[in-house]
Amino acid sequence: MTTSALLLHMRRSLGRTAFPFFLLLVVLNTLLRPMAWRYEPMWAVYQYNFTVMLLGPLLAGVAAWEGHRLSRADAFLSAHHRPLAMLAAAWAALLAWSCGAFLLGLALVLGRVAWGGTPPTLGLPELLTPLPALALLGLACAVGLTAGWLGGDGGKVAAPMVAIVVFLAFLLLYAGDLSEFVMVGGATSSLVGLRPKADTQTSQIVFYAAATLLALLVGAWSAARHRLRPRHFLAAAATAVLCAGSAGHLASADPLYLEARPGDVRCHGTHPEICLGRGYSSYEPHLRAGLTPLVQAMAQLNLPAPASFRQDALRSTTNTGQLSPDTVTGDRELLLDMFLGTYYGSDCAIEPGSVMERNHVNARYWLAEAVGVPPYEDPALDRRLTSGTTPERISVARAAFQGLVACDG
Repeated sequence: MTTSALLLHMRRSLGRTAFPFFLLLVVLNTLLRPMAWRYEPMWAVYQYNFTVMLLGPLLAGVAAWEGHRLSRADAFLSAHHRPLAMLAAAWAALLAWSCGAFLLGLALVLGRVAWGGTPPTLGLPELLTPLPALALLGLACAVGLTAGWLGGDGGKVAAPMVAIVVFLAFLLLYAGDLSEFVMVGGATSSLVGLRPKADTQTSQIVFYAAATLLALLVGAWSAARHRLRPRHFLAAAATAVLCAGSAGHLASADPLYLEARPGDVRCHGTHPEICLGRGYSSYEPHLRAGLTPLVQAMAQLNLPAPASFRQDALRSTTNTGQLSPDTVTGDRELLLDMFLGTYYGSDCAIEPGSVMERNHVNARYWLAEAVGVPPYEDPALDRRLTSGTTPERISVARAAFQGLVACDG
């Protein structure tokens, strides 16, 4: 199909009428949701991909209506052996309008990242991340178009029904054990040091492309059953095999969608070393000012503080603190709790009345005083921390931290 032919089909396409609704959907879905991703281009792009969960069903419904419109010319198209070409042209035009809305929304997201002070430098992982989402849109469009085409006179009813069915299918797959078939984006926490798995993305693109072609072939050749030749069946069989093979690979793939992305953080200073994602570098002085009194409080106890604090750490350990966006950009209390968490394992239970609870309360009080955070009033607090001599206070605090470290859960 030439560019001029595609533009002609786009002008005549129902997608042209639906484009404002596509665009409104992606803009509202972007502006009305939390924007914690505004410091991270990768997180921003991957989170934005989740828009397909709403845009895909809407596109499928519009495509079903377009398929119904084309079905009224079924006899003419079949007589001239052109149902596949016409369906493909209608599919391309609809997809172009929906992808245009999707990409404009993506530009809005990246503009928000830039406005937040982070130049949206896009590497290969960021550039590849939207491709599975666009391919899933293509599949939703093909399914809707074929359903409307095959629906004939019932196509008017098929349009809303297809939109609802596709939406429910997306939800069921997303919430079930086969989420990899629709999981093209969406992240509730920072992706510093992470990226989508290239193998999973490639498998998704191959499956969506094969399923899209298969849907269009089924729709087109259903109108020309009496003229099908062996090569048509071979083409359909090859497409079905590719579709089944890629689906099997997806279903058996590692359920983790993300992998490590080396070199995604920049480290600053020593004692402690602070390693932040590219979009958070401007917070380093603020963060260091918050960590310094905590490190000094531990030095007063003659106990080691973590040597580094990293945004790409998988979890906090005795030598490394895990930084989240909230601890980097948030208040001192969040930073205090993160710092304290480096001294005991995540599986250590802090049960009411336990020794672990007393150690936690006493250790937190010591750090809270150091940074000027109002301490909690807790009956488990050792009163020597509030009214004892300096040696007594140091002794109690040191024992509390040593008790936390002893729990290696």
